[in-house]
Amino acid sequence: MTALDLLARTLGADLTPVVPAVPPPREVTGVHVSELTDPTPYLFGGELLLTTGMGLTGQTAQARAYAARLAGHGVAALGIGLGPVHTAVPRTLAEACAAAALPLLVVPAPTPFLTVARTYWSLVAAAGREELTTALGAHRELVWAAAGPDPVPAVVRTLAGAVEGWAAQLSPRGEVMEVWPRGRRSSVREIAAEVARLRGAGPHSSATFPLGAEDVVLQPLTSRGRLSGFVATGCPRPMKAPDRQLVLTACALLALQSEQQRRGVAGARAARACVARLLLSGFVDAARSLAAELGLSAIAPRVRVLGLAGLGADALDEVLDALEPAVARHRRQLSAVAEADQVWVLIGPEDAPAVPDAVRRFLAERAPGARALLGADTGVAELHRQLPALRRTLAGLPGGELRDRAAPEVPAAPSLEPLLGYRRADLVGTVAAYLRHRGQWERAAADLGVHRNTLRHRIATAGRLLGADLDDPDVASHLWLALRENGLA
Repeated sequence: MTALDLLARTLGADLTPVVPAVPPPREVTGVHVSELTDPTPYLFGGELLLTTGMGLTGQTAQARAYAARLAGHGVAALGIGLGPVHTAVPRTLAEACAAAALPLLVVPAPTPFLTVARTYWSLVAAAGREELTTALGAHRELVWAAAGPDPVPAVVRTLAGAVEGWAAQLSPRGEVMEVWPRGRRSSVREIAAEVARLRGAGPHSSATFPLGAEDVVLQPLTSRGRLSGFVATGCPRPMKAPDRQLVLTACALLALQSEQQRRGVAGARAARACVARLLLSGFVDAARSLAAELGLSAIAPRVRVLGLAGLGADALDEVLDALEPAVARHRRQLSAVAEADQVWVLIGPEDAPAVPDAVRRFLAERAPGARALLGADTGVAELHRQLPALRRTLAGLPGGELRDRAAPEVPAAPSLEPLLGYRRADLVGTVAAYLRHRGQWERAAADLGVHRNTLRHRIATAGRLLGADLDDPDVASHLWLALRENGLA
């Protein structure tokens, strides 16, 4: 669009201001000619309305109503053409326009209104060409940035400069990967809720929302229907249409870059999968030979196996995308194979402590019905012998569970109901005394005032009713806490 002050400067003596003396930089949406005293039904707002004043009588009330009506409808300015009806600007009209804050300009005789209209559209066309040239230049810079040696930071920097704001690339989970300017990282963190909402809405959802005095556009990065991240862009409100096009271009370039990286990752993962399949089949020497030929890292002598089931088809990449950041500090890449409904990942013992938390997040966020099993530390030569038992255990796990075979399985506290319901003897007091004295028969019997054989009989009865061994430290500790919690010990 073209501003009123620019139009007046361009026309010079053919469009001179009356009130105010200097036209404001108000956007003009068009030039319209009308002699109606109420032309508003034919106006959208933002126009420069031209009139000869044929319907204006000079009366103060009429001039005030006319100016107020135009200003209330959003007319950008009023231009009165002198000559045919008025030889000078009516004083009442000038005062009414000043009161209504409606800019008033004069088109002197014999300047035709067509001159004003043609000049306006020439300026619009010139502005369009300039905007197009600027936009093409910005798009060209984005492409050059994407073709450079460090494409992702370069594209983010170029996008931020083009929209005169900030830009950032985020991971699928919303972590900030790149941001420019660096000082706007806090702004990116503020949009975490919108990122979470879009992640749940699907890989093709986008959003525009206010953040302070800025408009923020959040666009997904997708590759083959899979979400690979987000691009967030903020600039002073309102964001212009060309800037939105720049955001889309940047997203396309970053998505292409992500796809190119994924192709390279896919090839390396396929090579490691071949080695892993040989190991899981028991061909350790062949696996070591293949790893050496492919230039992969030497096979560790001991590994732990992570199995996941219930993920559906094509889940291997999603699993590795979730787990590899957890072992990134060791600069390792995981080897994994996919079977019909299972994924098996080989993990070094030093990486295993970081894996359970990553698996739990993966199950909670992406596959709540899936199940996982982390096997114990074992030598690579024993993998193929353990795999059948691991498959059976994995198949029997409930959905959403991760079981770590290396973690000790602590039995749950037995229920106190069987003891409370026994009427032949005070089994609750007997068990409490036995646990209090840490299984010392003489001291516990003396505390209860019974013979130690009686104590032995009662403890045996309690163990039978509870279905537990009271001499097991785990059972004893849980049972003691349950007695204390219920005020029985």
